[in-house]
Amino acid sequence: MTRPRAWIKTLALVSTLAIVVGACSSGTATQAPTAAASTTPSAAAGSTGPAPSASAAAVNACGDAPVTLNVWGGYPEVDAVYKLAGENFKKTHPNVDFTVFSTDLRGFEQKLSTALPSKTAGDVVVRTTNFLSRFIDQGLLAPLPDDLKTFVTGGAYDPAIVADNTYANKNWGVPLFIGTAGIYYNTDMFTKAGITAPPTTMDEIIADAKKLAVVDASGSLVTSGLSLRLSGQGSGVAEKFWILLLQSGRTLIKETSPGKWQADFNGPEGVKLFQMYVDLLKANIDSLNIDSDAKAFETKATAMFLREAWVIPEIATKAPALVGHYQTISPPVGSLVTSESMFVPAASPNAACAWEFVRFLKEQEQQISMVTISGWLPARKDLDLTAFLAANPTYAGFFTHPAGFKLTYTPPIAEFDEIETKLATHLVAAYADFANLAGQPDKIQTLLNTWADETNSILKTNGHFGG
Repeated sequence: MTRPRAWIKTLALVSTLAIVVGACSSGTATQAPTAAASTTPSAAAGSTGPAPSASAAAVNACGDAPVTLNVWGGYPEVDAVYKLAGENFKKTHPNVDFTVFSTDLRGFEQKLSTALPSKTAGDVVVRTTNFLSRFIDQGLLAPLPDDLKTFVTGGAYDPAIVADNTYANKNWGVPLFIGTAGIYYNTDMFTKAGITAPPTTMDEIIADAKKLAVVDASGSLVTSGLSLRLSGQGSGVAEKFWILLLQSGRTLIKETSPGKWQADFNGPEGVKLFQMYVDLLKANIDSLNIDSDAKAFETKATAMFLREAWVIPEIATKAPALVGHYQTISPPVGSLVTSESMFVPAASPNAACAWEFVRFLKEQEQQISMVTISGWLPARKDLDLTAFLAANPTYAGFFTHPAGFKLTYTPPIAEFDEIETKLATHLVAAYADFANLAGQPDKIQTLLNTWADETNSILKTNGHFGG
């Protein structure tokens, strides 16, 4: 999951929120989504959680003595979700108070790397299974209780999310929220360009982008038809290339046998996609010289772009005049998914109560509040979203997918971040050379082969290459 750093900096880097009993104030959810479904009983979602007969045990899990649960996460915008859940949890567990610790994601990972070994981490830790795998190896995270093991694998989650949360053939956490991409489009710009329906294929996306681009009298691009991810730090550039590559049925690295991988981006589909990038740049459909991404969409400097759902509440805050003048659609074939899950450290002095709060957070009301408050998508696929989507139709592109739509998860190998980051660096440099690469598939093929060789070399170094 990637987010603009500027947005994160507007949030408190470290927040400790004391949660007390009482109704949630209207300031808790200031973003666009309406919590129309937030009062829907979890039973409406077909929950496979603890049976009603376990209710007495659930209350006793936290005992009667005062308990303070510490919830740790790396996404400050989700703090309000934990706060609201804590207030609701306290209604049936009046002896339980909460503190919430969060910081930027990299800082949070550094904090965990120190706190888990020293046994000073929170009672509930929210992060990816892939990142926490090293601590699982050290016995620093508690195994899932049996009822939660059954729940995680019982159909409430997409298979890709279950796989993303599996390590050493076991599930260790309970998925809480996910990041996946949708396509945002400006409905007024579509109407002006004479486009009567949103695109449903990559060819239609390209054709529409060409109709939507606007240049001024001097020939300079003022509104891009499709804002591509052309620059930026880290792996985000390669991630967006990857999502578009999935639309042709290819991926960055493919598993050739269990635990063995090989570069998959240098085939004909990869060449075609890269050529799309440089050809659109040369044709002035997008440009390195104008705003891009969420900022471009919010300032009407682009008609379409690909991003996660957190942009929706940001638009409500930063560009409220745009609300009602845009929609989202699903990518045509598939998307990436990253999932953040709830874990309990083995050293937690309140483990039983912590797991009870995890059970609470996975239920319908709390899952709907995740998207309502933070913009991140609930992890469960079996929720009743009827009322929510009726009140918040802009989210349709993230919950409504075409037949056969497939979610792809990050390969569970430690070196993948290195592979993706190095590929992103190459892509940024090559996009800047678009004038020499547009219309040159042979040159593009040579570049992709060189980068694939590097990817395969990294896999070989780590013992994961399989040709």
